[in-house]
Amino acid sequence: MANTTCDCPAPSCNTATREEPEAVIKVFTIDFKAPDITELMGPRFEEYKNGQVKIDVSVVSGFDTLFSEIENDARLGLGLFDVFITPPTIMGSVAPYNGFTDLTTYIQENYLEEWLDIFPGYREIIASYNGKILMTPFDGDLLHLFYNKEILDYYNFDSPRTWQEYNDIAEQVHGKIFPPTNKTLMGSCIGRLPQCAGPYWAMQVLSSMTQTKGSSEGSLFDTKDMSPLTNDALVETLKIFEKQFKYGHPTELEGCIEINMPAMKDEECVLTLNWGNAFLSNLIPGKLGIDKAPGSQKVLDRETGKLVTCTKELCPNAVYYDDIGFVNYAPYAAFGGWSGAVNGNISDEKKKLAME
Repeated sequence: MANTTCDCPAPSCNTATREEPEAVIKVFTIDFKAPDITELMGPRFEEYKNGQVKIDVSVVSGFDTLFSEIENDARLGLGLFDVFITPPTIMGSVAPYNGFTDLTTYIQENYLEEWLDIFPGYREIIASYNGKILMTPFDGDLLHLFYNKEILDYYNFDSPRTWQEYNDIAEQVHGKIFPPTNKTLMGSCIGRLPQCAGPYWAMQVLSSMTQTKGSSEGSLFDTKDMSPLTNDALVETLKIFEKQFKYGHPTELEGCIEINMPAMKDEECVLTLNWGNAFLSNLIPGKLGIDKAPGSQKVLDRETGKLVTCTKELCPNAVYYDDIGFVNYAPYAAFGGWSGAVNGNISDEKKKLAME
């Protein structure tokens, strides 16, 4: 486990007027998120507290280690850290042990207007447990479609609306040399290294066939009886993956999410999936297109386990297109974004500081 202290930037420091820190807030997160705290959030909070509070950051590598450390702290009531920066998927393993502080009253009394500005799905489901607010969302990781607009325009393609259209475009452009850049194109670029983001890509495709009425009905399991929603939908998902891989990046099985965007930025990849904020560091001025992830014209009949054509009755939230009919979409938040939580096993004084 690595440790780093958050020192305020030189222009903000005023050693003549600041006192020595009276308290230390210990933050625990994964290694690649540390700069967000040490370079942005931490210095701002230290300045806000006039140097009387110091932010101390401890990091680990890998989600398995991050989650196990947070869960162990909760189970054993250790209170080793004050704040956790983590994907909210850990909440169900921590909340039963009161590992996260109830933030409901604090938010209602201090930040109710800001809280209501957050999408309901994030504040009511992802950030809450049994009606209590246990986490504060920092971002929302909805998966999106990314595409090269210049390449699609050159070959007279629109942004793909379905997985079939995604694969058709990938097939037709893969291996071609794009005249404006003289680069060989890859139809699709999605990292599929085991133990990485593979389940997210799978659930994005599967849920477009299994979930038609919103998250309350489930996308992998039927919430009525917890029966698996696989059958023909899973078979079709694998067929879609097969084509994506056939017309994909040559090292997809060897890389994680770093496969998705760099080739797009290098103008060699035509289509990919990634989190919505990925464009921030991968801009292609005038060429990078972003759209909702593709959907499906066929959906799962939960009674028969077979795929049937999407209709207004079966897919009340579907989008209708004159040329292809109804397409069902299931926006997918992957691991729910990044959120902050206050340790439930620390002093009330530390909780107050951590909430701030």
